[in-house]
Amino acid sequence: MGKVPVLRLDPDLGAEIETPKRALAERACLASVHELPQGEWRAEVGVDGERSGFGLLVLSGALCRRVEHRERSGAELVGPGDLLRPWDDRIGEAASIPTDSSWAVVDPARLALLDAVFARRAAPFPEIAIGLSRRALLRVRHISVLTAIAGQRRIETRLNMLFWHLADRFGRVRGDWVDVPLPLTHNQLAELVAARRPSVTTALGRLDEKGVLHRSEDGWLLRGPAPSS
Repeated sequence: MGKVPVLRLDPDLGAEIETPKRALAERACLASVHELPQGEWRAEVGVDGERSGFGLLVLSGALCRRVEHRERSGAELVGPGDLLRPWDDRIGEAASIPTDSSWAVVDPARLALLDAVFARRAAPFPEIAIGLSRRALLRVRHISVLTAIAGQRRIETRLNMLFWHLADRFGRVRGDWVDVPLPLTHNQLAELVAARRPSVTTALGRLDEKGVLHRSEDGWLLRGPAPSS
């Protein structure tokens, strides 16, 4: 597909640009948008072989990054607003503890390719680079939250906290429930909360019996109150 104005697809990215310059920035900052179907994604090759510039900006959908060492694995979930450079894996290549990583598209996603051409066209508008840096740091903070969740003793507590964290990012209120439209599998949930899949399946059953968490047609339904501590 052709180039599209990124700031119209993600208005918050240009929110701090002064009004007289915003229209100019919208016309200048164009990017190609790529759609990813649900399933495994070979992220390390980039999009159309392009690996320059800022990287990939998630516009919609959700993706799961899985990191594996020997027989254990962990994961993070990324969604709208997150900035990715999945082809940068130098840490894994040189680390004392080697790991493998892979990506899966949990919910069909749209990514904007912010390549070197985009970076040059965005240069007169430093607010965009600042906004993208903020997005990258926010992703780190989301990972920190996952680390805190994984440190909880009980797996039911981990799952309850995880879904409330996901509800803040992806949820929609539906009466007494919060709809979290992410078709996460038991294996993916286990990796997100640092637990074994059978233990997660058992804990999910208990949360369902308590009326706290229920599997829906396109994801999960969550009911409060949210954990306070």
